[in-house]
Amino acid sequence: AFFWAFHSSLSPTDGFALLPSIVRKNSGVGFSIRDGPTLAMVHGESLTEARKVDLCIIGGGISGLAAAITTAEKSTRQSSKSDGVSTRPSPSILLLESDSAVGGRVRSDRTDNGYILDRGFAVFIEEYPQSRRLLDYDALGLKQFLPGAKVKLRGREKLATVADPLRRRRDVFTAIASPVGTPLDKLRLLPLFYRVMTKGVDELFAMEETDTMTCLRSQYKFSEGFVSSFLGPFLEGIYLSPLERQSSRMFHFVMKMFTVGLTSLPRGGMQAVANQLGSKAKELGVEIELGSKAVAINPAGGNDDSREEFSVEVVSKESVKQRVRAKSVVIATEFNVTRNLLQDMGGLDRRTKPVTKLPQRSVGCVYYGFRSPAPLSDPILILNGEGSQRRNTKDFPINNVCFPSIVQKQYAPDGYELCSVSVLENALREHAGDDASLDASVRNQLSTWFPDCADDIVDESKWARKGVYVVNNAQPAHYGEDGCANVHGGRDCSAFRGEAVPRGMFVCGDHMATSTFNGALESGVNAGEAAERFLNELRRPGC
Repeated sequence: AFFWAFHSSLSPTDGFALLPSIVRKNSGVGFSIRDGPTLAMVHGESLTEARKVDLCIIGGGISGLAAAITTAEKSTRQSSKSDGVSTRPSPSILLLESDSAVGGRVRSDRTDNGYILDRGFAVFIEEYPQSRRLLDYDALGLKQFLPGAKVKLRGREKLATVADPLRRRRDVFTAIASPVGTPLDKLRLLPLFYRVMTKGVDELFAMEETDTMTCLRSQYKFSEGFVSSFLGPFLEGIYLSPLERQSSRMFHFVMKMFTVGLTSLPRGGMQAVANQLGSKAKELGVEIELGSKAVAINPAGGNDDSREEFSVEVVSKESVKQRVRAKSVVIATEFNVTRNLLQDMGGLDRRTKPVTKLPQRSVGCVYYGFRSPAPLSDPILILNGEGSQRRNTKDFPINNVCFPSIVQKQYAPDGYELCSVSVLENALREHAGDDASLDASVRNQLSTWFPDCADDIVDESKWARKGVYVVNNAQPAHYGEDGCANVHGGRDCSAFRGEAVPRGMFVCGDHMATSTFNGALESGVNAGEAAERFLNELRRPGC
């Protein structure tokens, strides 16, 4: 689904990566580990002191990269006089990533025959504040979706259009004539749009919180049909859970982002976003070591967690072990990995044992490649508006469909197109890991959406399955759970679940802010700023 509003996540098939997600690929996609900086290492059970760094960041996803960039940038400014002459060296920063490339939940694979498969369908929301601050949009080569959506309604052969006359005024009559929603539903959209356009993000998060279903029914009075045919598949595709388990604050936030900004796809897939952040970090002097999994963190002097140095035990893809000694550590992993690292840390058992796991939302994506043309020529999202009985079930698994190559041509080789089909948790459970069964159900349902192409869709020689991705840790819960990810501005990065972590250690990740791409960046920036302040304090005379 277009989750993390939007992002995707998974790890290699061998279970080595730090994020324990699952992917099943049918496209010849492979992984290779690119060696990081050469360190003193030893094979076998023993560990050797490999090196000392000022800051060790565990996790090369979006949060970890944001933390690295922020620390390096602020340190560079702090270590220079007004005339630009450096007064002290910048801190040494090492970022450890267990996967074969940076990005974590923002990754793409390129098939041998030229398709780009994002690891779970994803789009880029241009209005996210932290994205605008950290990324060069021009360099990403963004291509925009049309505002609005197409909707497959039950009993109608032709796809219906939900237009956005706020951004495309010429679509006002299309919006009025759309069979999606009643005239009253369309009128009731006006106060929603007014609210999200006139209130700031801080104000939206200060509003009283309910679940999104209650908000849609009680506050805005939308009809059951409108919720079922449009708002349900749209919002569940973003937040990967039923509306009853979504936050009304998060609903208003993402509606603001969609109302005032555009959605797009980068040239080169979502991997281009992660690559740009990685390149920026390297230019600032950050060392990025791939294929390196942090398995334990301990105070360098033993179990006294008041000490100001940490020992990070690292295992490579080839089972080579090393130890990194750091003055400061940022843990930039998903919630349950962070919890496990802290729970196993000497002296912290008493703090983290009572901490329950934060539920993670799962999502699946099936990709098909086929000869041009695509059944749809518009660069727009297609939602399943057929109702709850024909969405997210075994026989009707589709939540939403997109043709990424129509938006950004690079997603498919010349003369071909790419189709992305998103499947939510319940349908994944119903198929119980049977890719052939899921594929058959998707093709059958998709053929009814595009009857002119039905014969080609069900023919595996014409619509070739390029990949099946199942992402088990796609997004942390953001409503109705202890410590859920719905905190705008981010939680205190020097604590985890309200308990202080050792001095010099900081925690980031979308679970520390909001379960969005912006939240991941935001929490990384917070941790990077805190780490820079800590390291700056250590440099002061007498420290």
